[in-house]
Amino acid sequence: AAVFRGGDIDLLRNLLKAGFPVIVEKGYEPDEWQGWMGHYLTLIGYDDEAQQFTSLDTYLGPWDSSGRPITYEELAFRWSQFNHAFLVVYRPFEAEEVATLLGPAYTDQAIMWQNAATAAEATVSERPDDAFAWFNLGAGLTELGNLNEDEALYTAAATAFDQSRIAGLPPRMLWYQFQPYTAYIQSGRIDEALALASAVMQSDGGWHVEESHFYQGAAYEAAGNADLARSAYKRALDIKPTYLEATQALNGLVVQ
Repeated sequence: AAVFRGGDIDLLRNLLKAGFPVIVEKGYEPDEWQGWMGHYLTLIGYDDEAQQFTSLDTYLGPWDSSGRPITYEELAFRWSQFNHAFLVVYRPFEAEEVATLLGPAYTDQAIMWQNAATAAEATVSERPDDAFAWFNLGAGLTELGNLNEDEALYTAAATAFDQSRIAGLPPRMLWYQFQPYTAYIQSGRIDEALALASAVMQSDGGWHVEESHFYQGAAYEAAGNADLARSAYKRALDIKPTYLEATQALNGLVVQ
């Protein structure tokens, strides 16, 4: 399997037509009391006449593999809340076919993230109050910064994340996507990263998100506090013992 960002409805249809099921990551809000959450949906078919996909939904059912419909419009709206992320499932000998279907727009990380950032930038120009679009722009710029080791991109990403927070993100947003931590740390805004991690941990259930502790540790490490960083990395590993990045970070700490 392989995960990508910046997909569109036509691409999903082409993958399904070729026989490849696709898992999309999207937002979901069952009711006001439960609030917004992240949700995975497996797409197994589509109907252009009805303008809908057939999906397997482990939260809503039915659980007999018959599937449930979701319209192209509804999916596009909720999917945009996760930067149009999708995961393609295929057998190893089909890798070349999948790569051909996707093309360099997705198989080349730099092109993929640039396209995603450009699309998000266009959206915020049209809808400047769209918190998710600003977040998507920040995510794209952060990943481009990672690829290019460009401090200016991190600074621009942090500014986009500022705008997303002003516009109003749901409390659970950083349970699933973590680029704001990297953008703030790499642009020297360590206190902002620490405050963000603390806020997530204080949200309902947020303490159990291992990435919050990991990025808190990264922020402490960037600030030169190895002891607090070590404690945060260990908490991340308490939650997820197989967390490779936390293990590497912990082992890489300089003993002071």
